[in-house]
Amino acid sequence: MDEKSLYAHILNLSAPWQVNSLSLDENAGSVTVIVGIVENTRLACPTCCKSCPVHDHRHGKWRHLDTCQFATIVEADVPRIMCQEHGCQTLPVPWAGPSSRYTLLFELFVLSWLKISTVDAVRKQLKLSWNAVDGIMTRAVKRGLARIKKTLSARHMNVDEVAFKKGYRYITVISDREGRALALTDERGTESLASYLRTLTDSQLKAIKTFSMDMNAGYIRAARIHLPGAVEKIAFDRFHVAKQLGEIVDKTRQNEHPRLPVDSHRQAKGTRFLWQYSEKWMTEPRQEKLAWLREQMQLTSQCWTLKELAKEIWNRPWGDKRRADWQQWIALARSCDVPIMKNMAGTISKRLYGILNSMKHRVSNGNAEALNRKIRLLRIKARGYRNRERFKVAVMFHYGRLNMAFISSTYVTPL
Repeated sequence: MDEKSLYAHILNLSAPWQVNSLSLDENAGSVTVIVGIVENTRLACPTCCKSCPVHDHRHGKWRHLDTCQFATIVEADVPRIMCQEHGCQTLPVPWAGPSSRYTLLFELFVLSWLKISTVDAVRKQLKLSWNAVDGIMTRAVKRGLARIKKTLSARHMNVDEVAFKKGYRYITVISDREGRALALTDERGTESLASYLRTLTDSQLKAIKTFSMDMNAGYIRAARIHLPGAVEKIAFDRFHVAKQLGEIVDKTRQNEHPRLPVDSHRQAKGTRFLWQYSEKWMTEPRQEKLAWLREQMQLTSQCWTLKELAKEIWNRPWGDKRRADWQQWIALARSCDVPIMKNMAGTISKRLYGILNSMKHRVSNGNAEALNRKIRLLRIKARGYRNRERFKVAVMFHYGRLNMAFISSTYVTPL
């Protein structure tokens, strides 16, 4: 096999493309492969596939995978054909995508590195510009997103927000039950979720069985406007409710603690977490200490009892009586002596439909929170991002589980 045949095989060329010549520049450390089309070839319009004459040529260069220690450059005079129906059209080349200065195999190599490293590290290793590596990632994500829009069939979705930068700058993350990022939108208000729901087809919206979220008023409003049967599908995250109840217990403790007698005040110091421990962490000494605290701090004890009762209700098997259980809890919370707990009772009464949906379908935002932790680590690893759009591209690249394969007339390469 001669050199031309070798590189034609490496580039996977087929008629009418062929390797015309090769040149080695040892000083520059590069191999240049000149590719062309066989003379007198009549080419087809890329749009309608009708046979058309060649109009002119445009010279192009593409970087390919290295040959041993030498950088490999592919050069070609790419024909432009004249179609009577579609006008002047540039013939696509089989070794590279549109508007790319890198071959498909080289881009695949870069993407494999990006999966385990940062843009900055990859561009230093491969001697590329930051924008070149970012562009390869962006094109891959666009391919993946175009495919996911056609095949999306998630039945259980989550929505949550994650900080993009300091200063209350957020993005909204829509994910599925398995923790796969489906889409990212700006901010965390009504339009953040509404803009995504508007992109779904009627059949995709109807296929959604549950939409888990915290009690963000903007998300609730967007779902109720754009999601058919939203009242039966919105599910409020259990741990968000538990966190709010825990915060009420702690705030009540902080307010009540200074009013204790001097001796009791001293003994009650440093007992914040006793009110938050789950049953498996309640050793006998802790149980005795908590019993003493409940006698000393009556208001905090009321809130703690309601918190524990809410947890116990949520752990009960799903049945028709769960609504009555929560309504009984709401009545008890409204009759307690702590104003903020009364306010929480009103909130739960208003959002009871979502709590019952969460219990019925056994869904939560647990996987969404786990995804958010990964996203925060990604931001730390990259030491921040230049803008929100590049941040969203990176998140979808790493956690969108996208099908970013190249598909052309010559290459079909998985990623």
